[in-house]
This record gives sequence, structure tokens and C-alpha cells, in this order.
Amino acid sequence: MVKKIINRKKFIATSLSGIVGISLINRSLEIESSIISVNRNIGTTGISVTPVCFGASRTNQESLIRYAIDKGMNFIDTGRSYGNGNNERLVGRAIEGIRKNIIIQSKIRLDANELPSEGKGKKGAEEIRAALSSKLEASLKALNTNYIDTLLYHDASDENLLFHPETMKFFSEMKQSAIIKACGFSTHNDCMNLPARNNSEKFYDLFMIPFNHKGSFIHSVTGRYSEWDQTRLISILKEAWEKGIGIIAMKTCSGGAYSPSADLKPSFREAVRWVLQKKYISSAAVAMANFEQVNEHLRLLNMS
Repeated sequence: MVKKIINRKKFIATSLSGIVGISLINRSLEIESSIISVNRNIGTTGISVTPVCFGASRTNQESLIRYAIDKGMNFIDTGRSYGNGNNERLVGRAIEGIRKNIIIQSKIRLDANELPSEGKGKKGAEEIRAALSSKLEASLKALNTNYIDTLLYHDASDENLLFHPETMKFFSEMKQSAIIKACGFSTHNDCMNLPARNNSEKFYDLFMIPFNHKGSFIHSVTGRYSEWDQTRLISILKEAWEKGIGIIAMKTCSGGAYSPSADLKPSFREAVRWVLQKKYISSAAVAMANFEQVNEHLRLLNMS
């Protein structure tokens, strides 16, 4: 038998190639094993949710929502204004018979045409109460439920309306009557004054705000570009978490695909993982439109 002779230089090169290959495999396994599978509490509400929240706004498939639920996701985000109420009706059908196992988050808003008195005086308070009450009633009917787990003031921008005594009274009374379990608001990053104020007042149990690895996003529908001071935002989020306020991250994939390492292909799953590796995030809302997207994020939760 003829022995194959290998010189020192080739031996070292071959060995290093093997080591690099093993390193890449180990790195890949390390990322895959970094599973975010333990449910998290939304602040001090006592509500426990899966780290990935199914954003229902981009689907009209009841079967897609039910598939995500059957695979283990228990947190569904919708809103009164999505599809003129049709998205809530879709979610309502998807959770029929299993309502008690699901955490539903919905949103209602105050529109200028509903507030001719602009919230001023007794008449303004009455207009706020009437608008919020009517929309909550419509949400409950659409969702076919007698309670909503987390109800948010949708797309808050006016500090005076969000912290209006009548708005706060409405949410307090709805919690006391168990029609909602927790109250909060969603907002965008040009309104960081809102979560900052709530950190001081601690009235709302949670808030929902854009947060991703890039610190910016382009809205998929309107095309509007938004960016923010990431350092300031993280400071606000950490303070909220320390005070027991829940944080739901949105626009988690809108900053684009992400990779934690040059040797791994960027993906939206890794973009969401980047968000969830922050201990102050209660859950990351991801708008999912097809089964491929659901499966991608189920892998993140080790549920597929």
C-alpha cells in the first residue's frame, strides 16, 4: 500500500479548514439553541404570554391564526381599526371554543371628528366617554368575548387626550369591572414623551412601541420613514421595566433582516431574537401573513 505523504503546510491548512468548519457549525448550533421559549409576564399585570405575539393585522385567514395557536402561541394582537373591524371578527372566529387559553390584545382610538369639544369641559369629557365606550362595545362584539385581556389606546400622539382624566377614568372603570384585565397604549417613537410620562405616573400597565435592531423602519403600507434615538428609547424601556410596566415591541421586522455574526445569513427570525434577548421586552409583536412566516417564528420559540 502506498502511503500518501502530506507536507506540514498542507497539513496545517487542512486542519485549520476543519477547525473553521467545526466553529461555523458550533456557532450555528449555538444560535439555534438560543431559544426564547419561556413565557413572560406583561409587567406586573399577572398576564403571561408567549414571547412572540401573533400580529393579526396582515392576515384574513382564520386558519393561519388557529395554526399559530395550535402550535403554542397564546398572544394575539388586533385592533378596532384593522379592516374596519373585520380583523377583530376574524380573531373572534379563530379563538372560538378556546377563548380562555388565549390572551387577546386589541386597540381603540379617539378620532378628531368624535371630539368637537377637543376634550374640553364637561362636554369634552362626555364625548371621550361616548367614543371609547362605543368602540369597546364594538370590539367585544366582534371578538365574541365578554372581556379583553389588554386594551390599548391606539396610536397615541396627543398627551392631553391619553392622560385626560376621562380617558383614565374609563380605563380604570373597565379594569374594575373586569371587562379588561390591563390597559395601555400604542405609540410611535416621535412621541417618546408618552412612555416617559407614564414611567412617572405609572397609570398604564403597558405600552407598545416600535423597537428593532436598526432603530428605524419604513411603514409597509404608507411608506413613511421613521427613526429614533435608540439610546434614549432603551433608557425609557429599561425604566419602564424596572417600574413593572409591560413593553410590547412592534415593527420588530421592519428594520430588515439581521444576523448576529458575519458567518450567518441575516433573517427576520434573528431580527426578532435580537429584540427578545432584551429582558425588558414582554413580547415582540410580529405581523404574519402566511404559514412560512409563522413557522419561521415558531422555530424561534422551539414550537415547530
